[in-house]
Amino acid sequence: MIIVAAWALVGGFAEIFAGFRIGETAGTRAMFIIAGLVSVAFGIVLFARPGVGAVTLALLFGLYSMIYGFSQIATGVQLRQLGRSPKATPALRDAA
Repeated sequence: MIIVAAWALVGGFAEIFAGFRIGETAGTRAMFIIAGLVSVAFGIVLFARPGVGAVTLALLFGLYSMIYGFSQIATGVQLRQLGRSPKATPALRDAA
């Protein structure tokens, strides 16, 4: 957790400094600064309460894995239906 907290702090400060240094539009610069502030706050919370941070990261990784898995299943179902379509069969043979 300490490594993740340090990474969040360093990355957050880098984003804040990048928001002031790049010659982008004001909206892009604001997004860099906001993302940097969120990363710094996340790093501080992880340093202060590493146990809670570990559980939170595990839950986030689990949620991400579930969402990614469901999207892969949906994509597979769509591809399977596309393969059964009479119009798509020649196009699929040509692609292979």
